[in-house]
Amino acid sequence: MTDVPRFSIVVPAFNAASTLPETIDAIFAQTYDDWECIVVDDGSTDLTGAIALEHERRDSRFRVVTQANQGTAGAYNTGVRSGSAPFVVLCSADDMLLPDHLRIMDELIWRNPDCGLYSSNGDYLFDTGSRARVYEDAKWKDEISLSLENVLAVCFFSVGATFGRTVFDRVGGFRLGVFGEDYDFWLRAMAAGVKHRYTPEVLSLHRISREQKSASILRVYDSNIEAYENLVHGGWVRTTQVPLVEAAIAARRRLRKHVKRRQWLQENAELAHEWLNRIAGQRAADAAMGAMEAAYARSRRRTAL
Repeated sequence: MTDVPRFSIVVPAFNAASTLPETIDAIFAQTYDDWECIVVDDGSTDLTGAIALEHERRDSRFRVVTQANQGTAGAYNTGVRSGSAPFVVLCSADDMLLPDHLRIMDELIWRNPDCGLYSSNGDYLFDTGSRARVYEDAKWKDEISLSLENVLAVCFFSVGATFGRTVFDRVGGFRLGVFGEDYDFWLRAMAAGVKHRYTPEVLSLHRISREQKSASILRVYDSNIEAYENLVHGGWVRTTQVPLVEAAIAARRRLRKHVKRRQWLQENAELAHEWLNRIAGQRAADAAMGAMEAAYARSRRRTAL
């Protein structure tokens, strides 16, 4: 390994004692060894710090930074700034990089030096131990680049996403207090002109559980809208791109409204069922009354004759 490693792997960790050992073991299992790993213990109150320090003693490429809790964005910023490599790899403390992740990312970077953002396919890992491929459609079978318009429509799968350190400096790092800090970062980078490249290789595992931040879909949509609005109000997009962002905001608001209505119906199913029955009953009563009034009018006409 050279004095300056090729990759800085940044692992933000908050009360991650149950998953961090497996995440770290996966990093040690990489087939490409020119890396350093910075685990940021973000104010944990469990054994996260002790576990991280044990691995630091195991390998000099491994470093632990401890700080008061700042949230994921703050931990990312600390980790990136503590690293020395020209490329940064993000890995949450409950996700895993597969053995060839760094090797294939390195090849992707060499083939696409004009890009600054790199992502891959991966698998979802469920609590049951089963797995599901993230991208199955034919369009994801080839190496492709996504545009800002593509990413405004839907965020790409970004576990193990890699970017140049210069990209981080260019956009000022991750914004604090943002729920979807990584998506916000990709959007600002691409709006600033950074190009993206995707490889169909399956390079990471993303754990799925109800406790994760992304489990709150309404909060995700609210965060998306805030990130889009920041692109406009923060001056990240050109005037000609504003309609694209406004369309994305409108689309997210529609999705949010749909989810909100569905959740309300689920939470108030019994009440909704009662209301629907009342409406149906009222409609039937109105129809019966209308029929009776029509019959009365007909009888009056016959009497008049």
